[in-house]
This record gives sequence, structure tokens and C-alpha cells, in this order.
Amino acid sequence: MGWLCSIGPAAGKTLQLLVPGYTYDHSYWDFGHRPDRYSYIRSATRAGYATFSFDRLGAGRSSRPPALQVDVPTHAWTVHQLVTSLRAGRFGGSAFDKIALVGHSMGAAIAQVEASTYRDVDAVVLSDWLHTPLWRGTPQVPISSIPAQHDARFTDTPLGYVTTAPGTRRLIFYSGNVEDEVVAHDEATKQTGTLGEEHSVVPTVLPHVTRGIRAPVLLATGEHDALFCGPVSPCTDAATVRSREVGFFSSQACLTTYVLPGAGHNINLHRNSRDWLGEASRWIDAVLGKRATTPSPGCAGIRAGAGE
Repeated sequence: MGWLCSIGPAAGKTLQLLVPGYTYDHSYWDFGHRPDRYSYIRSATRAGYATFSFDRLGAGRSSRPPALQVDVPTHAWTVHQLVTSLRAGRFGGSAFDKIALVGHSMGAAIAQVEASTYRDVDAVVLSDWLHTPLWRGTPQVPISSIPAQHDARFTDTPLGYVTTAPGTRRLIFYSGNVEDEVVAHDEATKQTGTLGEEHSVVPTVLPHVTRGIRAPVLLATGEHDALFCGPVSPCTDAATVRSREVGFFSSQACLTTYVLPGAGHNINLHRNSRDWLGEASRWIDAVLGKRATTPSPGCAGIRAGAGE
């Protein structure tokens, strides 16, 4: 299920296609607590873009097939179908000539597989997903999942579906720079993931995946992302992250990096998230422009040293 959003007519606008992360549905992008502060969709549409958000297979209002059938390659193929349909005007009657693919966490892993495999989008924003081995992150993360059937909200899900254990989302997804109400709302609206996703997401950090992307890439993370940043792999600033990541991308990606100071894994949802939301729109404007009729500068639109 998907939602096309725009302030005024969507026709002629650049579209941001938003892919949610593991145990999230589309509402990660339009967060229900203080949406004027935390909604990526509100920020992007106010900046002049159209957005399309959706519930991945296995989450939210989408169907829940057998768990091992719900994996990253299947999600990437689904996103490719969405790109094709959005370009053809099959949603709301507006055909989009310029599409930026924006992913969060596992959604970013899906986005990089899609962009590398199908090469059908014009820009890629990868938030909260680095090449740092996951085992260098918070040790508690691997033990935070429980069978979804152990949660009263998901008792009817198939075997092989999981969700996060009660009280663990703060540790995994946030730093201290977050409202308690954000964490509570996140816990109350959390979704499911699958064993198929857990098994298939690891190979997405192999170099050949991101080196296949031929569109400009913005790579963003929180300074204190518990999954990817730490003493062995610090994310102190954009230059530090870029030096570690640039070798995993082709020159055509003209990699730009961004670090949200003081933030954890969910950079949309920390107290200073407005800084990140504004940067995302500014970067897409620099490489694509807000409208189909505006020439796309591509790498030439990124000022020297941007994000470093």
C-alpha cells in the first residue's frame, strides 16, 4: 500500500520515493508524534517535492507472505516496479521524470540494491546504513529480536516473523538526544521483520553492490549510531565517514556524506532532526532540482567539499 503526497499538484515535481527500515512501515517517514518537527514527508513537500511512501511487503498494511520469501532482493524488485509505475503515471495520474530514491536503515540497503541492479533512479539518499560490519555496533542489538507471535499485536503473523523485544528500541535506534515521547510512540507503532530479511541484508554491504550505483549518492548517519558507529568506526563528522566509505562507491556516485551531531540510528527522530531534513532536500535540489523542467546538474550541482 502506498501514499502519494504533495502540496498542490504533484505533476511536474521531482519525486522522493521513501523506503522504510526494518520493523518500520511508511509511518517512519510521517511520524505521528509532533509531525511538524519529525515528519520527513512534511519537510519534503513543504520544500516543493512530491513524495511516495509505502508499506514494504510483510509490514504495515501490506500482506505477510511466508517469512523466507520476504527478503531484500524481493523488496528491491518491488521498488523497481514502483519506479516504473511512478514514471508511467499510474499513481494519481502524474508521471514523474525525476525520482530520488530515499532509504532508511534496511530501507537504504534495499535502495542501494535497487539502484545498483536496475539503475532507474536519478539520485539516491542512504540514511543510517554504512559498510561498517554490524558486529562492531552495540552488542545487544543481535539479541533484541523476538518472535512476532510473542507480541499481542502480531499473534496472527506467520512463523519466521520477528519484532523488537519490549524496551530495546531506545538502545538500538536512539542516542540521549531524543524525546521520551518519540521513543514511546515508536514502541507503540513498531512493525515486524522477517528472517528472510535478516539473512539477505548482510550481503548488501559487499562493495560490488554500491559500486554499481551510477547516480549521485548522499550517505547520512547519526554521530552515535549504535549499529555502525563506535570507537573502531567513529562517525565524528562527515569527512571521517566519507574517508571510510568513498572506496565503496563509483566516481559517478560523487559521494556526499552527512553526519547529524549527537544523533543515533533514526536520524529523522532526534531533537535536531530538522537540520537533517533540510539538508536532504537541499542536496536533492542541488543534484536534481525540484521540477522536471529544471535541468539536473548531477555531480556538478554539488559544491566542492559538500558534506565533508
